[in-house]
Amino acid sequence: MRVLRLKKYLIGVMFAVFSCALSMGLTHTVKKAENLYRISLKYGVSMESLAAYNGIKDKNSLRAGQVLKIPSKTVKIATRVSNVSPPPKSQTASKSLRVIIDAGHGGKDRGAVWGGVRESDLNLKVARRVEASLKSKGYPVTMIRRSDVFVDLRRRAEISNKYRNCIFISIHFNATPHTGVRGAETFYVGKRGSFLAKSIQSHLVSNLKVRDRGYKFKKFSVLSHTLCPAVLVECGFISNSYERSRCKTSSYQAAAARAIVSGVERYDRTY
Repeated sequence: MRVLRLKKYLIGVMFAVFSCALSMGLTHTVKKAENLYRISLKYGVSMESLAAYNGIKDKNSLRAGQVLKIPSKTVKIATRVSNVSPPPKSQTASKSLRVIIDAGHGGKDRGAVWGGVRESDLNLKVARRVEASLKSKGYPVTMIRRSDVFVDLRRRAEISNKYRNCIFISIHFNATPHTGVRGAETFYVGKRGSFLAKSIQSHLVSNLKVRDRGYKFKKFSVLSHTLCPAVLVECGFISNSYERSRCKTSSYQAAAARAIVSGVERYDRTY
């Protein structure tokens, strides 16, 4: 009985010493014909952690007399964790307000055409920039059209009416037979639409350095059939030769998109 207790005691002491040695930095001198697999079995660690802890890239490159550091369990876990890339942190919090972006006209409906510039093309270019910017800020976005296709005005309103807590923005460029007319203007329906239009219009004027034609109530079909706050943005007159030369540049389109996004953010902070 005493002998059995003594054996248990000695085993316990040996285990404690072994565990202590592991935590304090145990080493092993490689013998002739010894491989990494056998050494890992001897010390109860994985080959991967043993190799990583000693900077061994080729597991078959051990040589007699080489001294290996034996990783503790803590080191083994740390080695595994270090090989896993941390999940990317979200740069922006997701927003609850959905933005419906309507690139005006499209397909068989080219909108205004002046000096070889089609309004429908400009509308889509700005709309795509607005979409990309809003998404980068965490806003969910629904595009009425993503390519040069025709979408009926009623259908545009129907798409937006499927969503709650959203706003509708129809993007356009203006034209008139009076080619001296220029500037930006924004139309709206509803009280909240008025605030959204005012916010976008102020940013359009400051960003684009254009004449301020104001924000106005107007019962356009695409606005009046939309249940959520809705605005129609006219980014400039392509019938005016000077303004047309600016409207077709990527820098102007980018500035118009920034203005619209800034207006959305101001609206979102208020409501």
